Amino acid sequence: MFDIPSWLLVFPVLGFLVFIHEMGHFLTAKWFGITVKEFGFGFPPRLVGVRFSQGGTIYSINWIPLGGFVRMVGEHGDGIEEGKYVRQKPEKNVILVRGRHNHPDFYGLFAVPRDASQEDIRRSYVELVELINLREPERRDRMLHTLQIAYSELSNPEKRAAYDELIKNVQMEPADPPDYYGLLEVATNATQQEIDDGYADLVDLINKKNPDNRAGMLRYAEHAHSVVSDPESRESYDRRLRAIVPQEVSFASQSVLKRTIVLVAGSFVNLIFPIIVFAVMFALPHDVPSGRVVITAVAPNSPAEQAGLTSGDSIVAVNGSELDTHADLMQETMSNLGSPTELTIQRGVFIGNPPAPQPTSGSHEITILVPRVDPPELRVVERVVDPTSEVTLTDARRYQPNLQIGDTMRQGAMGVMIGTYDTRLVERDYSIFQAVPMSFQQMWKVLTLTQSSISRWVSGGPDPGLSGPVGIARVTGQVAESGISPLLQLTAIISISLGIVNLLPIPALDGGRLMFVVLEFLRGGKPISPRYEGMAHLVGFLMLIGLIVVVSYFDILRLINGDSVIP
Repeated sequence: MFDIPSWLLVFPVLGFLVFIHEMGHFLTAKWFGITVKEFGFGFPPRLVGVRFSQGGTIYSINWIPLGGFVRMVGEHGDGIEEGKYVRQKPEKNVILVRGRHNHPDFYGLFAVPRDASQEDIRRSYVELVELINLREPERRDRMLHTLQIAYSELSNPEKRAAYDELIKNVQMEPADPPDYYGLLEVATNATQQEIDDGYADLVDLINKKNPDNRAGMLRYAEHAHSVVSDPESRESYDRRLRAIVPQEVSFASQSVLKRTIVLVAGSFVNLIFPIIVFAVMFALPHDVPSGRVVITAVAPNSPAEQAGLTSGDSIVAVNGSELDTHADLMQETMSNLGSPTELTIQRGVFIGNPPAPQPTSGSHEITILVPRVDPPELRVVERVVDPTSEVTLTDARRYQPNLQIGDTMRQGAMGVMIGTYDTRLVERDYSIFQAVPMSFQQMWKVLTLTQSSISRWVSGGPDPGLSGPVGIARVTGQVAESGISPLLQLTAIISISLGIVNLLPIPALDGGRLMFVVLEFLRGGKPISPRYEGMAHLVGFLMLIGLIVVVSYFDILRLINGDSVIP
């Protein structure tokens, strides 16, 4: 198997990348004033959590170490709207909610006895949901949203106790019955006419909802109407309530631009981190292996053969970028699949025993070829009938000496086999003005390499090497044994992958949530039902977990068989 201490490094590596990703969401949400309920590492159930102030953010560590989350109010359309304050009046105990400007004409009341059980509250909630579904199909989503807030408030004994504490010393005339809670939503910019119209709608709703409690509920509505009609009364309740119940600002209440920024912030941090890593690595003095990149074999009918390349030629540079090792050539080639690529060549041959490459010219030549996106697989035969799928044994052995009749010869993008000769360590360092542009170039190379690998896979090429947690752990352990510099490079590459994958339009990912924001924008500001969006994210989450399980299964099979985790 593999060394336990080395593969365990995957936990701090992934943990750090998840942390900075979620920190991107967290900081931008805080910047816009959005209420963040919880900043969590891992997925629930919660292992430990701490809160530094009453009503503040919970910072938690959870049992399932597969990611992290930032739980914002209204993240999935089920939170409390911007500018919301909860009020309770003595005796009548009406909870007033001042709504956001995009709810200018809706008022709702949800009342239950003070000694009501949770089942009583749930039953009353269900009855009112049924009534709204029947009577207000056009305003259903908006009204149910308000009702959900009320249900949440009334189901929380601690909040009800806080409201009681708030109004202990406030004297009001007793009402009959005296022990009801309720909710009324009023827009902060509502005109008196809108308040009056809403009150009329509310009275009609109460009459239809429960005739038995009609008298008591109408008393609450009447009192609430008088309070919200008086700006001084509303401001008075504002001042008293701010000391006890903090204002909660919803993610859902933000503009499309702000929500987009919050959603992409995590991936943005993951994509910025590699640039910083690459810049630091380029700027610090470091040893790099450097040698001559020499062609050891050329495949028949390949782009390299058609360009006139032969065994013994050295490839000095690709598109002006000088090469140190054959790994540099592979990276440059994969970054230019399907595109004309300029090679700087020094002609040479293999001489001696064992054969060693020797230059035959002191000058360099420029040749252009197009690396293939999907190189062919050729079957080795005695006599070629179809040159597009077959190759003679003689030609095949010039490329791969151990091939036999009936074997399959797989070519590379250029159709060359290469090696690095006369390798030595060279110390290099660059100024910050050189290192930063180089880091962006390196970032671009990784992105184009990823895109090329996926394109080849989609078109029938080799597996790009998808790995789950097991595969990533194995590779991390192997790379860590080579030193801190390779480990930092791997961390940067994983960070890039994390940033890109999270932007894919898959429900449960940031890109999936962004997709719903875009749909809301295209629908003229009308959001998708929170219920349907929540279901979509749940399905997406389950699919992602399933994919992780499947990929990890194949990773484990490779380990059992002694194969490389990454094909």
